[in-house]
Amino acid sequence: MSKKSSIKLIPLGGLNEIGKNMMVLEKDEDMIVIDCGVMFPDDEFPGVDYVIPDFSYVKNNVNKLRAIIITHGHEDHIGGIPFLFKEIMAPIYATKLTKGLIELKLNDNQIFEGVELNEINEDDVLNIGPFTIEFFRVCHSIPDSLGIVIKTDVGTILHSGDFKFDQSPLDGKLMEYSKIGAYGRQGILALLCDSTNSEEEGYTLSEKEVGKVLLEKFSEAEGRIIVTTFSSHIHRIQQIMDMSEKFQKKLAISGKSLLKTIKLAGELGYLKIPEQLIIPINQIDEYNLKKITILATGTQGEPLSALYKMAINEHKRIQIMKSDTVIISASPIPGNEKAIANIINMLIKNGADVFYESIAGVHVSGHAAQEEIKMMINLVRPKYYIPIHGDNMHKVQNGKLAKEVGIPEENIVIAQNGDLIKINSSLCKVSKNINTRTVYVDGLGYGDIDDIVLKDRKLLAKDGVVLNILGIDFKKEEIFYNPDLTFKGVTFIENFDSIIKECKNLVIESVGSCFKNNITTPVTIEKYVNDRLEKYLAKKIRLRPVVITKVLPI
Repeated sequence: MSKKSSIKLIPLGGLNEIGKNMMVLEKDEDMIVIDCGVMFPDDEFPGVDYVIPDFSYVKNNVNKLRAIIITHGHEDHIGGIPFLFKEIMAPIYATKLTKGLIELKLNDNQIFEGVELNEINEDDVLNIGPFTIEFFRVCHSIPDSLGIVIKTDVGTILHSGDFKFDQSPLDGKLMEYSKIGAYGRQGILALLCDSTNSEEEGYTLSEKEVGKVLLEKFSEAEGRIIVTTFSSHIHRIQQIMDMSEKFQKKLAISGKSLLKTIKLAGELGYLKIPEQLIIPINQIDEYNLKKITILATGTQGEPLSALYKMAINEHKRIQIMKSDTVIISASPIPGNEKAIANIINMLIKNGADVFYESIAGVHVSGHAAQEEIKMMINLVRPKYYIPIHGDNMHKVQNGKLAKEVGIPEENIVIAQNGDLIKINSSLCKVSKNINTRTVYVDGLGYGDIDDIVLKDRKLLAKDGVVLNILGIDFKKEEIFYNPDLTFKGVTFIENFDSIIKECKNLVIESVGSCFKNNITTPVTIEKYVNDRLEKYLAKKIRLRPVVITKVLPI
């Protein structure tokens, strides 16, 4: 009998943040990947569209890659696939709805050739290399969500996926408790468990609780109802549709992502859309205000979203008025709180009655709270426990919950992105870290953005920019075009004219010093002048604008 090796786990994302979830499982010469998501940046990353996992390890070991298995269709689990597929491909296994959402995403990115999408369900068994992979249904804030069981000759790994224990889910599809318990009785070497809500006491409320609040708000509304929710939150969208039908309202949709998802979910049977409920957004003026519901994008205060445009009075079809009821049926992604608060304030200023998570029960989470995490651990009874899907605060708290229900502290591994975790029947430890990078998607390109670039962007946003242009005759070693300074984004400065005059004199003096000290190329003079101007402005006006000097030589 051959000697049993270890299983390697390498989290490439999702263990230092909420988002960009991606986990590699490797045994001998075979490798599978679970999920491939994105993270939405906060104010610390100005100009960045997404943050994605570092795919380097997967690319360097592409000869081992056998499959990518997706737990569910949220962006933090599927959003990175188009970026990965621009470089390497592998067969994807996903449930019907998740598969449809991935197809939409790949089509949007013009990725067609070489794609292999395989549909699975909770009863399927996959044999991929040394891995026997099985599934169990979980409740989450999107249908068709799965947990994953990976069996090997070394032992069995159970990956919880994103889950909560909803005892009365809207679609009637309960979490498969008995199946999870059966796996636990068979013996689980390691449990990888969702940490997102590990700081929340008790139990997460059922999705049906939102329906009760929606009923109340719909019955009280004096005019139009405008609701924003995540485009992938099919259960929430269904409740909004049902409530609109109940109150004999027409539903208009504003936002491309919502339109695409609703069309797909309807075609696949995940949404039951009442006949003649939906009308084009350009027909809303044909109906009484009290007979209109508008479903809009903009849960996170995105500047191009429908709700944002309404808040700043730039939406083509909808202008906020005093009789409007606005319901923000989502929770803020960490870092987006300020953007959402700004939208709420603008909507209120325009006369709308606004309801959001902290003042009304218009949203419930899709993630397990503390008692549900404990229940999962008790059902599975793993030997080793690895908190996933969260930053360090969430993971450490999750580890404490495991310790409370009897998992020995030495068997709880708090890992980081890039850690190489070796697991077998006698050990579970981090052997090293492969040093993953932070990879940004910025416009059409993606990859490394140097720290200095982000620093410059923050400075531009905070203190502005100073552009300094001057002409130099290098043969005569003298200025032929005096410094021309332009200040952009710099706050009001007292005695501004005298400051500019002093800056010009400083530039002229600095150029003279350059020639005296044999600094005689445009690039070196520009750098020297920049340094002098930056120090002067920091001392004189206590601001540090980005200074850009351009020398025009003759």
